[in-house]
Amino acid sequence: MGEEIPARRTWNHAQKVARLTELCRELVKHGIRVEMSDARPALSVRSSLTTPRVSIQMIDGAFVWRCDDTDRHEADDVSGAAHRIAAYLKARDGDDVS
Repeated sequence: MGEEIPARRTWNHAQKVARLTELCRELVKHGIRVEMSDARPALSVRSSLTTPRVSIQMIDGAFVWRCDDTDRHEADDVSGAAHRIAAYLKARDGDDVS
């Protein structure tokens, strides 16, 4: 028979806000500027005041930071997600990665 696909964890609003708050703290450690909306919930991030913002949301248990849904990282690995997001922003904007 076919392989069983594990059920995705369901995140409620409060859990998403808490996990995005953790991500916010990790991104600040990488020198990323962060704004948070707990109403959506989502983060708005950029590497400097003069660079475009990127929105980060939680979708199906992962942080997603590009509209085409190709850049995503499991929400259970906040530190790893922060590193990938910081690397993406700094590569896009021509800065060195912290």
